Amino acid sequence: MTLPGSFFDTPDLSERLDAPEQMDDFSRAPAELDEALRDLRGVNRWLGGFRSVRQALRPLARRRSYLRVLDLGAGSCDVPARLVEWADARCDTLLQVVAVDANPTVVRQARRYLDERLHPRLRPQVLVEEGDALDLRFDDGDFDAATASLFLHHFADDAARLLCEMDRVVTSGLIVSDLHRHPWAYTGIRAVAKLLPVSPMFTNDAPLSVRRGFTREELDRLARAAGLNGYVLRWRWAFRWVLSTVD
Repeated sequence: MTLPGSFFDTPDLSERLDAPEQMDDFSRAPAELDEALRDLRGVNRWLGGFRSVRQALRPLARRRSYLRVLDLGAGSCDVPARLVEWADARCDTLLQVVAVDANPTVVRQARRYLDERLHPRLRPQVLVEEGDALDLRFDDGDFDAATASLFLHHFADDAARLLCEMDRVVTSGLIVSDLHRHPWAYTGIRAVAKLLPVSPMFTNDAPLSVRRGFTREELDRLARAAGLNGYVLRWRWAFRWVLSTVD
């Protein structure tokens, strides 16, 4: 299949787009969500989603025999599942994850995915629950670390508030992995959606996600607005920014 020349035209990416994705609509059919979550698992596996979080968490995991981690906007919980497997195999660390998503349908699908994916010995290490990431039920410092992958871009005015809430519940730091708003990222994900057998929801949402993504300067402003101390920003393939306060 060839792509027309107009395919490579990109919209104005100078400012973040504030527009909802189909996945933000909780009335969507479970089958639609299931297909889109499958596609996101592919993105996390092949385009650096899991790897970017793992790299940021590795120094802490190697120093501890036990870690309690909060994962927000967990989706199907593929990132928590792979983190638990990695910590068990490579770090000799018992990693306990509480995964939170606001969509009750997604929570049910995540539990089914974990039941199928994780070894029975590891399955109890990931607890999935429904919740509001901006109003967490947890006490200050309940977790060693908090992670959020491809989640921050779903927030506009409340983005700094989300970082504040993550920072409140941790003792060792937070890790946010999200999209770099860049023409190559936009064209690349459109090509993936055009050339691979992905779901209609992914085809619609993936380019929107890039347009809702961040520049380095925007993430720097958000981190300062949230009062984060000692944060670092790193670029990771493929077109990911990782904001971390984990040392």
